[in-house]
Amino acid sequence: MEIKWSDKAEGVFKKIISNLPLFHRTIAQSLVKETAERIAWERKSEFVEEKDLIEAFFREVPPAFRGMMERLFKELGIKNS
Repeated sequence: MEIKWSDKAEGVFKKIISNLPLFHRTIAQSLVKETAERIAWERKSEFVEEKDLIEAFFREVPPAFRGMMERLFKELGIKNS
Protein backbone atom coordinates (compact mmCIF):
# COMPACT_ATOMS: atom_id res chain seq x y z
CA MET A 1 0.00 0.00 0.00
CA GLU A 2 1.41 3.34 -1.04
CA ILE A 3 0.96 5.99 1.61
CA LYS A 4 0.37 9.57 0.51
CA TRP A 5 0.35 12.66 2.69
CA SER A 6 -2.61 14.94 3.20
CA ASP A 7 -1.80 18.54 2.32
CA LYS A 8 -2.32 19.57 5.94
CA ALA A 9 -0.01 16.85 7.32
CA GLU A 10 2.68 17.72 4.77
CA GLY A 11 2.44 21.42 5.65
CA VAL A 12 2.65 20.72 9.38
CA PHE A 13 5.62 18.41 8.83
CA LYS A 14 7.51 21.08 6.89
CA LYS A 15 6.67 23.71 9.51
CA ILE A 16 7.92 21.53 12.37
CA ILE A 17 11.06 20.38 10.56
CA SER A 18 12.04 23.92 9.59
CA ASN A 19 11.88 24.93 13.27
CA LEU A 20 14.07 22.11 14.57
CA PRO A 21 17.77 22.61 15.24
CA LEU A 22 19.76 21.70 12.13
CA PHE A 23 21.39 18.69 13.80
CA HIS A 24 17.99 17.14 14.61
CA ARG A 25 16.36 18.09 11.33
CA THR A 26 17.98 15.46 9.12
CA ILE A 27 17.34 12.64 11.57
CA ALA A 28 13.74 13.69 12.17
CA GLN A 29 12.98 14.07 8.48
CA SER A 30 13.61 10.43 7.68
CA LEU A 31 12.72 8.75 10.98
CA VAL A 32 9.49 10.64 11.69
CA LYS A 33 8.37 10.45 8.07
CA GLU A 34 8.82 6.68 8.04
CA THR A 35 7.03 6.27 11.38
CA ALA A 36 4.10 8.49 10.35
CA GLU A 37 3.65 6.42 7.19
CA ARG A 38 3.74 3.20 9.22
CA ILE A 39 1.12 4.57 11.65
CA ALA A 40 -1.16 5.48 8.73
CA TRP A 41 -0.61 2.05 7.17
CA GLU A 42 -1.42 0.32 10.50
CA ARG A 43 -4.76 2.10 10.60
CA LYS A 44 -5.30 1.07 6.97
CA SER A 45 -5.34 4.60 5.62
CA GLU A 46 -4.04 5.70 2.24
CA PHE A 47 -3.02 9.05 3.72
CA VAL A 48 -0.79 10.28 6.52
CA GLU A 49 -2.86 12.70 8.55
CA GLU A 50 -1.75 15.30 11.07
CA LYS A 51 -2.55 12.97 13.99
CA ASP A 52 -0.20 10.31 12.52
CA LEU A 53 2.57 12.86 12.22
CA ILE A 54 2.20 14.10 15.79
CA GLU A 55 2.15 10.54 17.13
CA ALA A 56 5.26 9.77 15.09
CA PHE A 57 7.15 12.72 16.56
CA PHE A 58 6.34 11.62 20.08
CA ARG A 59 7.25 7.98 19.34
CA GLU A 60 10.61 8.92 17.84
CA VAL A 61 11.75 11.93 19.85
CA PRO A 62 13.89 10.88 22.83
CA PRO A 63 12.25 11.58 26.21
CA ALA A 64 14.80 14.31 26.96
CA PHE A 65 13.48 16.36 24.01
CA ARG A 66 9.74 15.85 24.49
CA GLY A 67 9.34 19.08 26.46
CA MET A 68 11.04 20.96 23.62
CA MET A 69 8.65 19.34 21.11
CA GLU A 70 5.61 20.25 23.20
CA ARG A 71 6.77 23.88 23.41
CA LEU A 72 7.47 23.97 19.67
CA PHE A 73 4.05 22.55 18.86
CA LYS A 74 2.43 25.13 21.14
CA GLU A 75 4.41 27.99 19.52
CA LEU A 76 3.39 26.77 16.06
CA GLY A 77 -0.26 26.36 17.08
CA ILE A 78 -0.22 22.58 16.61
CA LYS A 79 -2.42 20.58 18.97
CA ASN A 80 -0.66 17.45 20.16
CA SER A 81 -3.61 15.67 21.70
